[in-house]
Amino acid sequence: MGKFIDKLVNAPIALTFEDIVLLPSRSSVEPREVDLSTNITVNIKAHIPIVSSPMDTVTEAEMAIALARLGGLGIIHRNCSRENQVELVKKVKEAPVFPIKYVYLEATSTVEEAYRKLVELNTEVLPVVDSNGLFLGYFKYSCIRKAESKDPVAKYVVKDDVLRKEEILRADKIHLKSFLAIVDSNGRYWGTLDNGLNGEITPLVDEKGRLMAGAAISPYDLKRAKMLEKWVDVLVVDVAHFHNLNCIKATKKLLREISVDIVVGNIGTYEACEDILTMLENVAGLRVGIASGSICSTGIATGVAAPTLFAVANVRDALEDYGVAHIPIIADGGIKTPGDAAKALAAGASAVMLGRALAGTDEACSPLIPVGSRLYKLYRGMGSKSALAKRYSMDRYSLPSKKIAEGVEGLVPYRGSVASVVEEFKGGLQAALGYVGARNIKELWLKAKFAKLTPIGRREVLPHDILTSL
Repeated sequence: MGKFIDKLVNAPIALTFEDIVLLPSRSSVEPREVDLSTNITVNIKAHIPIVSSPMDTVTEAEMAIALARLGGLGIIHRNCSRENQVELVKKVKEAPVFPIKYVYLEATSTVEEAYRKLVELNTEVLPVVDSNGLFLGYFKYSCIRKAESKDPVAKYVVKDDVLRKEEILRADKIHLKSFLAIVDSNGRYWGTLDNGLNGEITPLVDEKGRLMAGAAISPYDLKRAKMLEKWVDVLVVDVAHFHNLNCIKATKKLLREISVDIVVGNIGTYEACEDILTMLENVAGLRVGIASGSICSTGIATGVAAPTLFAVANVRDALEDYGVAHIPIIADGGIKTPGDAAKALAAGASAVMLGRALAGTDEACSPLIPVGSRLYKLYRGMGSKSALAKRYSMDRYSLPSKKIAEGVEGLVPYRGSVASVVEEFKGGLQAALGYVGARNIKELWLKAKFAKLTPIGRREVLPHDILTSL
C-alpha cells in the first residue's frame, strides 16, 4: 500500500460528542453527593468546572462577575484596547462578592403596585422598608389573595430570615433564599441578596477576598500581559493554533516575565502537547479543541480540525505519559449541553469552556434582538469578518495578512440569567457522575466507559416519536 493511501486508510477516527455515550455503572453515589470542584489551572481550584469563552459577544465584566459568584471563572475577551480590557478586569475585582441588589418595596406602596413589581422581577417575595430606611419584613405573593389592592403593603408584612451586613462581608459561602434582605446592626436595610436561584452559592475569590477573573492575550503582546498582570488571576494565550513555533517562542518570553498563571491554547493533538511540555516551562493549563465551536468555520474554510473530545483524550494521554497529569485541560468547542460537558470531563478534561451556551444569557455582552415574538442575542466567532474588523484579535487566527474568515455570526435564543444555565449544567453533571459511580471529576477519569453510537442509536438516545410543539 502506498504511503498516501495508507494515510487515508489508517487515519484515526476523530470521535466527538454525538458519536459516543457514557455507559452507566454500578453506583452508590447520589447526584447531591458529587463534588464538582476542579483545577482550572495548576494553582486555581474552582467550585464548578465552567469557564466562559473570551469572545466579544460573551465575556466582559458582567459575565465574569456572575460566573465567579457562582464558583466558575470568566475570561475577558481581548478584542478591545489594552486599557479597556484592564478596566473590564478591574470591574470584576471591585464588584461585591455576593450579588447584592437594591430592590425593595416602600411601606406605603400599595398591594397593586407590589403585585406589578413582583411580576416584573419574577419573584414571590420582596423586602419592605419604611421611610427611615428600617427593614420591616417581607411582602409575599401569597398575601395578595387576602389583600385589598389599595392597601399599603406594610399591613401584610411577614417576618422571615435576614442576613446581617457583617455576615456578608465575612462569608466565603452563603445559603440563601431568593431576595433575602441584608440589614446593618441597627436594623437598617442595606441591600437584597439574590443569585437568581435558591440554594448555596460559593464564589470563586482570590487571597484578598475579591472575585477571580481571567483575561485573554496574544502571545505577541507582552505589554498587554504586563498591564493585566496586576489584576488578573490567570492569562489565557488566545490563538486558534498554538502548535506553531512562533507562538511557542513568543509564549516562552511571556512565561519568563509574567508571574500569574498562564493557560496556553488552542491545541488538538498528542504531538502539540508533547512539544509544549518539552519546549515550555511552567504552563499552568491547556485549552484544547480546534474548530468545533458552533460559530467556527475553520473546518470548512481550511479542512483542518481536531474535534474537542478526540483532542482532549489525546492531550490527556500525553500529560499522563509525561508524568504531568496535574496540568488541567479546559475542553473548548462544541459543548452545547450538560451531557457534552460530562463526556468532555470523562475524556480527561478538568473543566469546560462555554461560548454558545452562555451567549444567550442576560450577562453576555451583546444586545437583545427581538425577532417576531421571540428574543435573541448576537453571537459571533472571533474569526468572523465583523470581529476581525475591530483588528485587536486578528492575530488569533494568524498574522493580519490572512485573507479568509474562520468564523461566522448569527443569533442565539435568549436564555435568561447565567445562573439558570449554570444550574442546568451542574445538575446534568452531578447526575452523569452519579450514573457512572464517580464522586468527583478525577474519579470520573478512572471509572468512565464509553460506547460508540450507530446513526440509528444516535436517533434513539434523543427524544423521538412524539409531537413536541404545535
